Amino acid sequence: MAKYTKRRDKRAYEWKSAYREKEALMLERGYPEVSPHDFYRELFPAGSLQQEPEDGKGNIIATQIRPSGKGRTRQWVIDDSLKMLDKVVGDRFGLIPPISFYGKSHTKENAHELFAVVVDVDYVGKQQLKNLLKQFGNGVQLRPTYLVSSGKGVHLYYFLQEPVQLYRNREEVLAELKEAFIRRLWNDTSSIRPDSPDITGIYQGFRCVGSQSKLGADFPVKAYKLSE
Repeated sequence: MAKYTKRRDKRAYEWKSAYREKEALMLERGYPEVSPHDFYRELFPAGSLQQEPEDGKGNIIATQIRPSGKGRTRQWVIDDSLKMLDKVVGDRFGLIPPISFYGKSHTKENAHELFAVVVDVDYVGKQQLKNLLKQFGNGVQLRPTYLVSSGKGVHLYYFLQEPVQLYRNREEVLAELKEAFIRRLWNDTSSIRPDSPDITGIYQGFRCVGSQSKLGADFPVKAYKLSE
């Protein structure tokens, strides 16, 4: 007889219910939801991105992902005006890394400045979110600038006071810092699957605020401000 093991994930309808519960919890705790434009304007302050050709500044590179056979994956260059942000807000699968880039593609070689360290914690239900908020409040965990509800999980954005230029000799140190953050934040109190942390690098893109989460069009990615 097969040994019984407790189910360690939720079904789709359970995650959709958990999404609504987490949404209500954030508002109940007084954390304001911030619009996609305001979120990215704060992440990339006015004047930090390219305003004129060859002004020495980088741009946001937003990526629209399309499954094989269902359209072409595209990358959009978003300058300081943020006008092209609408190309991915509301999209099925839009990604934006917290980095400015030279050129027109999201590559390590084109990376210019890092504006935030972002930690992805997946499989976060209502109780796990409560645990995180409590730990942010009592100092057990470092409070992020923003908590982004990404569907089944959360993206924790730690905005930098000044962007860090991504010279090659800084890459290893920044990657080690981010991994340490991930391993500290993704644990048995914050995730129902604590043994499966997703160790992502500093160049990783994250679902665009305002785009669809994995749960569908009625469950968009939302940003909540936790600190200055």
